[in-house]
Amino acid sequence: MEMEMVAAESIGIGEDLTPPLSPISYSLHDSFLHSHCASCFSPLPSSSSSSFPNHHHHLNVNVNVNYCSPSCESFHSPLHISSSAHLLSPHPSPSLQPSDLRVALLLLLQLKRPPHSSSSSYQYRICGLMTNRHNLLTNHHDHDLITNITNGAKAMAAATSTSTTADGNFVLEEAVLCAVLTNAVEVQDTTGRSLGIALYHSSFSWINHSCSPNASYRFLFLPHTHQHKQQQQRFLIAPPSSQPFEFYHSHLLTGLGLGLGLAAGPKIVVRSISMINKGDQVTVSYTDLLQPKELRQSELWSKYRFTCCCHRCVAHPLSYVDQRLQDICGTDDFVTECIDDAIDDYLCSNDHESCCTKLEDALSNHRTRLHPQNHLSLKAYTALASAYSSASAIAMDGEDGLKMKRFSAAYSLLLALQTHDLFLHESSLIASVSTFWIGAGESLINVAARLVSGRKWGGCGCGSIDIREVNLEVLKKQVLKCMSDIIGAGKVWKFLAVGNSYLEVVPMDLVLRWVESKTVGDDDDDECVEGQQVFGLGAHCLLYGGILANICGGNDSHLSCHARRLLCEL
Repeated sequence: MEMEMVAAESIGIGEDLTPPLSPISYSLHDSFLHSHCASCFSPLPSSSSSSFPNHHHHLNVNVNVNYCSPSCESFHSPLHISSSAHLLSPHPSPSLQPSDLRVALLLLLQLKRPPHSSSSSYQYRICGLMTNRHNLLTNHHDHDLITNITNGAKAMAAATSTSTTADGNFVLEEAVLCAVLTNAVEVQDTTGRSLGIALYHSSFSWINHSCSPNASYRFLFLPHTHQHKQQQQRFLIAPPSSQPFEFYHSHLLTGLGLGLGLAAGPKIVVRSISMINKGDQVTVSYTDLLQPKELRQSELWSKYRFTCCCHRCVAHPLSYVDQRLQDICGTDDFVTECIDDAIDDYLCSNDHESCCTKLEDALSNHRTRLHPQNHLSLKAYTALASAYSSASAIAMDGEDGLKMKRFSAAYSLLLALQTHDLFLHESSLIASVSTFWIGAGESLINVAARLVSGRKWGGCGCGSIDIREVNLEVLKKQVLKCMSDIIGAGKVWKFLAVGNSYLEVVPMDLVLRWVESKTVGDDDDDECVEGQQVFGLGAHCLLYGGILANICGGNDSHLSCHARRLLCEL
């Protein structure tokens, strides 16, 4: 049977396609074992975190885990092995992390283990999920991965006191671990940090990848006591046959729930981001869509061993978006190394001054002349917005502090403007673009707070808009027109960029690609009007970003709630 999911009926944009799904197996990454709940992945209040001993004495492990509430503690399972010290890989690598082993071990403990003679039946599928074992273990170009899988399988067998098969192999353990590597997803919190990984059953894992997907997914971190309050939702997707997908795992597991929003673990919800006709395949993205084709294909092959053949990847010539993401005048790899090194150094040392200098030098390199929509430029803008924001917090209320705030807002706005132009050609970028617009709005409001005390939206009427309104397309057009009117005059951009050698020379036709140019009047020169324009633009950025977040995440998504809270505070 082909592994895919299709729309069970015609689906509009911004509809939840599944109820909240619980994982079959899950684990926090090492760095979050002591700061987050091992059951629901919620952050632990520092004063109320609790540790409880392992109750699974049949395992060769000693466990010490933390929970956010007694209900999460009481809903315990073999997951308590997740912080076992001696199950951690002695040499973690990008291809196999300790959390991968823990998720695989939890899945292994739930399986109804077959006799040794029939272990081979698990080589290709486990609980309906493709293991990819053959491809992963015969990849002669990645000896480290093969070694890690083999050693990981041995560690899993040792933890469960399992003997080898008749031929001395750990077929089942290898298959389980390969299934995790192939199907598990990174669980990200509201800031984009990866807290851990989770493996979901076929209703999610059968959804295939596309670089131009029609759906996205979000995570819910709910303590077990809150889960019964969720409204029951139905599935709007199904396999392309009459066989119910629950069959493919429920008869093989000894139990942690059936992944229908009733068990422990971080929940996942799939949501449409475009119109989907009945019977059309539902797709999500397995990779960063703001990467050029070559990098996306490389990452997909490295992790999943397939070559994407979606319409965006097979387009010839390249799609508009992919042309822009790799647009570069020179061929020097020096700028790539400089940008990657500067960002890595910043993440390790938080040296914002060094980061800004290195990145702006790289962006200004005349040998390469990165286009503002090149994927490296977008990475650099993201880091620069963060670095200048950190610098403004240190400088506090002086003129230097305002300058740092201006530069941070400028890079945030530049990032939103450039990615929005890409979004107009590739609607699947909606989640990233909504984040960038909200970030730009928040930065601009912070600048405006330094310039004027009495702030007002203006006479456009956008201040009364509720981002939860049903006619989102009309609201988008109205808000975009107001933003275009403010940005098109160029006054706000010039104010934000003045004093920055890179921002001052970014060509305005590239910054304002989709915005209609306006004429700046003489009455725009005083500081009060300038502050009101900054505030007005920031408020509209928040509103527009919130509208997009509501489409791709729903009313209860963190980003949508965050935007509404910021708008209410204006």
